Amino acid sequence: MKSNNSQNPPKWPNRLLRLFCASHLVEELEGDLEELYFQRIKSGDINNARFRHTIDVLSMIRPFAFKKEASKYPQPSIIQLSMIRNYFKIALRNMWKNKAFSFVNLTGLVVGITACLLILQYVSFELSFDQFHKDADRIYRITNDRFQQGKLVQHGTITYPGVAPAMGKDFNEIESYTTIGNPGTFSLQKDHKIYEEKGAYVNDHFLSVFTFPLIAGDPKTALKAPRSIVISETNAQRIFHATTDDYATLIGKTVHVDQDTEPYLITGVMKDFPAASHLQYGVLMSYETLAKTWGEWVRAGFESSDMWHYVKLKPGADVAKLEKKFPSFSQRYFKGDKVTGSEEKFFLQPLNKAHLFSDYEYEIGKVNNGKAVWTMLIIAVFILLIAWINYINLSTARSLERAKEVGVRKVAGATSGQLIWQFLSESIILNLLALILAVGLTVALQPVLNQLIEKPLSLSLLTGDGFGGKYMALVLVGIFVLGILLSGFYPAFALSAFKAIQVLKGSFKTSTKGIWVRQSLVVFQYTASITLIIGTFIVFKQLKFMREENLGFNMDRVLVIRGPELTRWDSTAIDRINAFKTELERLPSVKVASASANVFGNRLSRSFNVKRVGADNAKGVTFSRMPVDFAFFETYQIKMLAGRNFRPTDSNNDGNKVTNAILNLSAAKLLGFKDAEQAAGQKFELYGKEWNIVGVVSDFHQQSLKHAIEPIVFAPFYTLAGFFSIKINTADLGNSIGMVKQKYNDFFPGNNFNYFFMNEKFNEQYKDDRIFGQVSSFFSLLAVMIASLGIFGLSSYTIAQRTKEIGVRKVLGATVGSIVTLLSQDFLKLVLISIVIGSPIAWYGVRLWLNDFAYKIDIEWWMFVLAGLLAMIIAFATVSSQAIKAALMNPAKSLKSE
Repeated sequence: MKSNNSQNPPKWPNRLLRLFCASHLVEELEGDLEELYFQRIKSGDINNARFRHTIDVLSMIRPFAFKKEASKYPQPSIIQLSMIRNYFKIALRNMWKNKAFSFVNLTGLVVGITACLLILQYVSFELSFDQFHKDADRIYRITNDRFQQGKLVQHGTITYPGVAPAMGKDFNEIESYTTIGNPGTFSLQKDHKIYEEKGAYVNDHFLSVFTFPLIAGDPKTALKAPRSIVISETNAQRIFHATTDDYATLIGKTVHVDQDTEPYLITGVMKDFPAASHLQYGVLMSYETLAKTWGEWVRAGFESSDMWHYVKLKPGADVAKLEKKFPSFSQRYFKGDKVTGSEEKFFLQPLNKAHLFSDYEYEIGKVNNGKAVWTMLIIAVFILLIAWINYINLSTARSLERAKEVGVRKVAGATSGQLIWQFLSESIILNLLALILAVGLTVALQPVLNQLIEKPLSLSLLTGDGFGGKYMALVLVGIFVLGILLSGFYPAFALSAFKAIQVLKGSFKTSTKGIWVRQSLVVFQYTASITLIIGTFIVFKQLKFMREENLGFNMDRVLVIRGPELTRWDSTAIDRINAFKTELERLPSVKVASASANVFGNRLSRSFNVKRVGADNAKGVTFSRMPVDFAFFETYQIKMLAGRNFRPTDSNNDGNKVTNAILNLSAAKLLGFKDAEQAAGQKFELYGKEWNIVGVVSDFHQQSLKHAIEPIVFAPFYTLAGFFSIKINTADLGNSIGMVKQKYNDFFPGNNFNYFFMNEKFNEQYKDDRIFGQVSSFFSLLAVMIASLGIFGLSSYTIAQRTKEIGVRKVLGATVGSIVTLLSQDFLKLVLISIVIGSPIAWYGVRLWLNDFAYKIDIEWWMFVLAGLLAMIIAFATVSSQAIKAALMNPAKSLKSE
């Protein structure tokens, strides 16, 4: 019965009726009451009809009409076992029926999840560093900034021996501390064999501050006595051929270390340091040994900066308040700059930041770039989102095809909830299948990735062994389930919301809102892809710049040999070194040979409070220092700007008699000289004596381009613990190395022959950046591929829906080119929008990364244009491949298909 709104019955009584009435009675009772209401209107006053209608509804509040238990009124359930079985059966049937779309979706999800799992392993490993230590959140390392004339001259982890003992005494917040000295590579000697291993001298608190368990020995006493040594499990096996049951028998045995004539007593066997430890040592030697061999100053000295300190704070200690006490601590022990010539400032760095967030000099631990790790995590998120967006887009794009199915099901009695579960089941099946395949693919690709990045990654890092422990696995499961639901719910709700009458009448059309959502998702996909393309392009440009930039020296074909560290220094050492070089230069493949205490790529030691002689009110400055011989600059072709090179007579076994030095141009200018000519022949003061500047050389990059050029002083000192650099002039490197080795063994018997090529050693500084570039570019390419896969499927379906339109246009004279342009332009507009959005995001990200380099490329506009064109070409190639196929179709066939 029809009526206008003013004659309709009041709404609230009907709502009340639905609230209490049983669902199987409510429709019938509502109809009867409304019919009676309209009859009363015809025969009387409308207000009276409304009043009596309300009374009638209230009179229905009787037991027969009340809602009963659900079990008494069985309703179709969306979670019945038979229904679930049916949902999955139909889902599999639909996937098999639409193989192309299923393949596109499945491929995108498999590649996306695989990439995400691989990246997450890497991120989990990097973030897990040093988390295994007990009370890791209470362990900090002391860092030291040094200032001269208000300028920062050193930002390092290295500091003075007395700092930690004094802090432990002065501050109640500190529970314990440990000191590390002389870390490096040591030669362990047993039964006339030499075993090289990384190690350090540590005090007896080391094993209580850190959690490095002993398999044999007492951790409380193992590092107390001088010349005590704790070896790793690996060293126990390779030096003594011990098994697990034999470790206890090694306690009390001895090994010799380097040139020390007295043996070291083995007091413990420890487990190998975990891979996720920023400290990596195979041997630990007692700090008391240094006190015996170097002197008592290593216990509490404040003059020489040679040690590293870690402190463990008491539970509940306030780090910020403790650091506020450090300025007064510095004033108390260093008197401003009176003690060391520098103002000393101290800070505490949390242990869990030592690996990823260290921009410190004289770093003794394994470090990585935290920005790169977080960038990889962002890439993983992008890839997974792009894969799930593909599923959403392709599922909703097929809405017209599945609309009739929805209409028929609704007419047959299906509820919206049942339809949602039907479509959601397809999402669950596809995602679970993708997950299974992705896990298998991850395991298969694992060795390749591990070899590339040189890290021990595995799926166990995501199930308890990595960052977050077992919580990481729960978080990942939660994210994956949420992703399945979110990517499945939107298409499920969109499809289940179709009106059955409109669909079956043929008047249904996809909504503009749905099209807008799909377009927005495509824009997000390509925004992420373009951001990654630009970032990858600029990363490789910077890496290329670093490889090709003029470093100021020539390191091609330079063979470097480690010095004979086990040969003792005596009065004949300098003559023996020069004789060895002379013999090498007699070899037909050797052009020139030189000796130095250090090589390029290593951090040099520093000298503080260097003053120019003759300058009024000269302030002390800081130089890096490098002992070299007279052939060093010739070997590396470093240009002499003024003065002369070193001569053999400039060196002397008595170091106090050495007074000639060479500066690089930066050092000369730091002393106040305007150019090299003015500096040559002048003097400076260092170590309490005057030095003659006999020459000035051009500046060069001692370290990577991440570091600014250093002011360096070169002195003609020799050492047996340094390096020999040999310029090779032949392509037969294998034979040349063999001849050099023979000469080395003749002059320095009993030493290991260890060598490397200078260019390889120097470029190792860029290894992490190179790996980051390779890995990020690979996964960025995957992201672009997945996005292209999605746009391929979406364009395929969109073009298929326009088959009749294409046929009509061809009949009316449209060319293939015009049709391709018509079909491609909508997608290219979306890519253009993505370029506009993604470019500033990429610019901001790469600028942050480039800030780590002292010397870097300029970010120029054409880089963004080039990346944008590449994205447009990829998108156009993806869409046009389908558009051309459709445009070439016979119009008669396309019109017949409709």
